[in-house]
Amino acid sequence: MTTDTQNPAPGVPDTQTTASGLPDAVSTAPGTPPPTPPVRRPPDPRHVAPGWWLLAVVAVGVAAWLTVVVARGTHFTTGHRTASAWTALLVVAALAIVAQVILLWYQSRLPGTAGAAPDQPTLAFRRRGLKAAVMGQDGRASTSKTQVVLWTAAVVWALVDLLLLARAYHGANLFTNAVTSNWRPEYLVLLGVPIAAATAAKAAVAGASVSGAYVRDPVGNGVWGLLAGVAELFTGDDDAVAWADLQYVVFTLITLAYFASQFLAQPTAGLPPVPAALLTLMGVSATGYTANKIVSTKVNTKQASPAGQ
Repeated sequence: MTTDTQNPAPGVPDTQTTASGLPDAVSTAPGTPPPTPPVRRPPDPRHVAPGWWLLAVVAVGVAAWLTVVVARGTHFTTGHRTASAWTALLVVAALAIVAQVILLWYQSRLPGTAGAAPDQPTLAFRRRGLKAAVMGQDGRASTSKTQVVLWTAAVVWALVDLLLLARAYHGANLFTNAVTSNWRPEYLVLLGVPIAAATAAKAAVAGASVSGAYVRDPVGNGVWGLLAGVAELFTGDDDAVAWADLQYVVFTLITLAYFASQFLAQPTAGLPPVPAALLTLMGVSATGYTANKIVSTKVNTKQASPAGQ
C-alpha cells in the first residue's frame, strides 16, 4: 500500500506545510550568521514613570516619621544608636530619590528631549536624572565621579546621624562638636582628592575631544544596569581591566569601610580620624588614576591623528 508522503530530493530543503497552510521555517544554511537579538530600548525620556513619584512620597514620609521618632529619643543606648544610623541612611536615600524625581521631571520638559540623540537612546538614558552625577560624557560610569559621590554621601550620612543623636547624648552637642572642636582636616583631603582627580580626568578627555583628534565612542545601545555600571568603574575604553582604576576603587572602599566602622563604634568622637597610611594610599591611587587617564588619552590622540589627516 502506497502513501502520498515522499522523501524530498537530496539538497532540497524540506518545506512541508503546517496545519495553517504555511511552510515551516527553512533551517539556516551553513555559514549563515545567526539572527541578531533585539536591542533593549530604554524608557521614553519624555515621561516620568509614576513609580518614581510614589517612591519619593513613601521615602520622604517614612524618613520624616523615623527622624521625628529617633530625634526625640533621650537614651544613648546601642539600640538607639543603631536606629539613628539606619534612619540617617534612609534620609540620605530619600534625598537622593527626591533629587532623581526632580531631575527627571525637569529634563522631560526641556526642549528637544524627545529628539535628543535618537540614534543613541542608551547614552541619553544613562545620563538622565541623578545618574549623570556618576556618568561620563560617553555614557559610561566614571571612576572619579563615583568617588566624589561616595564620599559626599558618607559624610552627609554621618552628619545627619550626629544631628539625630544630639538630644540623646547629654554630654555635648555631637553635631556642633563634629564641625568645630572635633573637626578633622583630613576630610578636606578625602573630599578634595576625588574632586581634583575627576576634574583633571575630565580636562584631559575634554581637551582631546575639543581638538577633534580623539573622541571616545559612546556606550553601546542596550547596555545599562547596576552590574554594567560597576564593571565600568575598573575597566578602560577597551573593556579590559584598568589597574589604575581598580586600585583607586579598592583603596576607596577600604577607607570607606574604615570610616563607617569607626564612626559607628564611637559617634561621640564625631567624624573619626583617618590614618595617614589610608590617606597616602588614597592620594597615590588618585594620582595614578589621573596620570593613567592623561597618558592613555594622549596615546589615543596620537593614534587617531594620522587617521584624521
